[in-house]
Amino acid sequence: MKMTLLVAAALFAASPVYAREEKNNKEKAPPPPPVVEYENDDVHMSDALDTACIATPAEQETYDSRDNVLITKIDGGGRAFFHLKDGCDTNTMIFAESIKSADGTQCVKPGGALVFTSSFGDSKQCEVVRINRWLDDELISPEDAQ
Repeated sequence: MKMTLLVAAALFAASPVYAREEKNNKEKAPPPPPVVEYENDDVHMSDALDTACIATPAEQETYDSRDNVLITKIDGGGRAFFHLKDGCDTNTMIFAESIKSADGTQCVKPGGALVFTSSFGDSKQCEVVRINRWLDDELISPEDAQ
């Protein structure tokens, strides 16, 4: 009888420990991936580019104020949509006075990096994952441009 009581007491005492361990494991689990990575169904998204040369002065905007995506004017006219690796925030991209590739030129390829420099001299480097041509809205009827 004493043995049964000791075993029951030991199991009772150990049960909250096991419950806390499971809870701690759940807290350490990585967050779920985002539901939508990019707006690939957007009619403005066009073909992938092997390289893009950013126009100067930089004219950039974010896509729905989201991190890691940037739309900027490129040389030769038009704009490009840059998909950046995690860690490039909206404020860094929007308030940058200059955007260049990591090698100091204006041209970058996927796998390369963009360096965003602010007027305060702060700079941040962000890796480019993919580049797509971004199609601006065009008037359906050119005669409406008056």
